[in-house]
Amino acid sequence: MPRLRARCMLARMRQKLAENGAFLLRVVVSLMMLSHGVPKALDYDTLVQTFPDPLNVGTEMSAMLILFAEVGCSVLLLIGVFGRFASATLFFAMMVAAFVHHFNDPWAARELSLLYAAVYAALTFTGPGSLSIDNWLAKTVFETKAPASPAPPPVEPGEPT
Repeated sequence: MPRLRARCMLARMRQKLAENGAFLLRVVVSLMMLSHGVPKALDYDTLVQTFPDPLNVGTEMSAMLILFAEVGCSVLLLIGVFGRFASATLFFAMMVAAFVHHFNDPWAARELSLLYAAVYAALTFTGPGSLSIDNWLAKTVFETKAPASPAPPPVEPGEPT
């Protein structure tokens, strides 16, 4: 019996560590990406004039899309709302940065974008974790409870069951 209790305790501890790890990864990568996006947003006029157009949608639209990803989706990921959407959007943005914008650049120029892309891919697959607003909403608002099964009819004395 003590071994079973120890195994259960270890399983719960591993689950808590995994939850805390996902939370830490989500928060740290969001804050780091915000450190790239906020300076771009603050200097928007200069950004629009110098920003490349890797998707052929115009420089201003490209700048707005990357700001949406780097600032908007990072904030969503930070607070844990629409986590998979935000991380998938950021993954796409980092893949465009690595393989379209930095196409002719050396590996060192692509490395940071690919590192971010790997983290965002992991967060897209795993979701934002249990310490997120998404998880809270899933548990409290969207959880469907199975209807209670009706009680069996009472059996009259003397009737076969």
